[in-house]
Amino acid sequence: MDLTPRTENEEEQQPSEARANPRNFLRHIPSLGIVLGILAAALLAGWFGGRNSVKPGNSPQVVNQPQQTPSDAPSAVKEDYPEDKSLKWLKGVLPRGSSLYLCLVGQGVGPEEVFKLQKALKPLFDLRKCPAGSRYQLALDGQGRVAEFIYQPNEIDLYSVHLSPQGSLEAAKEKNQTRVVKIEGEINSSLYEAVLELGHSAEVAMQLADIFAWQIDFLTEPRQGDRFKLVVEEEYRGDAKRPKRILAAQYDGKLTGEHTAIFFCDPSGHCDYYTLEGKSLRKAFLRAPLKYRRISSHFSYRRLHPILRIWRPHLGIDYAAPIGTPVSAIGDGVVIKKGWNRDGGRFLKLRHPNGYTSTYCHLSRFAKGIKPGVKVRQGEVIAYVGSTGLSTGPHLYFAISRNGKKINFLKMKLPSASSVHPKYLSQFSRIKEERLAMLNSPADSDYVVLQPGEEISQQ
Repeated sequence: MDLTPRTENEEEQQPSEARANPRNFLRHIPSLGIVLGILAAALLAGWFGGRNSVKPGNSPQVVNQPQQTPSDAPSAVKEDYPEDKSLKWLKGVLPRGSSLYLCLVGQGVGPEEVFKLQKALKPLFDLRKCPAGSRYQLALDGQGRVAEFIYQPNEIDLYSVHLSPQGSLEAAKEKNQTRVVKIEGEINSSLYEAVLELGHSAEVAMQLADIFAWQIDFLTEPRQGDRFKLVVEEEYRGDAKRPKRILAAQYDGKLTGEHTAIFFCDPSGHCDYYTLEGKSLRKAFLRAPLKYRRISSHFSYRRLHPILRIWRPHLGIDYAAPIGTPVSAIGDGVVIKKGWNRDGGRFLKLRHPNGYTSTYCHLSRFAKGIKPGVKVRQGEVIAYVGSTGLSTGPHLYFAISRNGKKINFLKMKLPSASSVHPKYLSQFSRIKEERLAMLNSPADSDYVVLQPGEEISQQ
């Protein structure tokens, strides 16, 4: 259950170059160079600022402190950058409605240096989409070049850039520290409120709801007095923390009964949540491959085609949804076809275990990296709703087959996802016992603190 709204990445726009004008025209406008310079700067600001361009009356709130080592820098790296009198230090906090480009240029950083910075960080982070409240510090050398840059978009993540001896900017994301903790609580009003009262984020509640999505309806079934226990792997920096994943969960409700989940990755790399017996808590397929407005056409062996005006089978489901709505893989599988045909327009076909295949048609575009042979996970975004091919409006045509025979998905009894493979049951049993011991230990326990970048064993 993904409650986080998703947005599509905007296309990058390069600033257009000024064209030369006839010489006799220049003689009548001696200040044209200045005007063009101002216009070019405005264009660059608009390109780099993207959607966060500054609004009238909302100027960047920054602090300019030349010849000083920043004092309110992100604490995790303050000691890593000793005072250097040859550097000019700048720092600031990005205000709402502004952009990092405007802040840095307003502090005297050259536009070309800002673009070099953006290019260096592009594989890790898009500086054009910095959230309000982001903190940064930057050092310029005697030639006006960026020598150091530290950026913190939130309380956890930290990015750094430094000028190499070869003169290029090298960027890196600092590895976060990780620990495993126990959370235990009781519901008074809702799971969401109970988790917040314990000092943890709503993300913990959403992860728990996702784990038991097929067993518990957390909108209607929780009751006052229901109890839950969690073992959570979380990232932290100082006092700030963020859940990475739930390693074990137990929910005991008046209506739901008791349910326990163990997170386990087998040696082949397949990860899932399982019952104590090693059965997957998931069904093999989602209830629907997208968030839709309505079903515009049902499964039928005889339907009047809205465009061709002839009677023919419609062996799938039409989900009406706006263009650009994310389409998810209905289950774990492999992409076997990607292309275009007259009727279905842009389409995808996936192969799933036990002889199942799923087809998605009338797509506007495919998700990045989707091509034949690529493995996908249940719920992974694979494409976006469109109206390509023979279509009267934006919708997704979805069909599912087993061993070549089309099935009415709305009437289908959804099979369970795969259990732990028999040859991995011994590893699963060991992980299960470790997690159960953690679930039954005192609340708010720190079991292990990992080194930055170190992963806890799931096998």
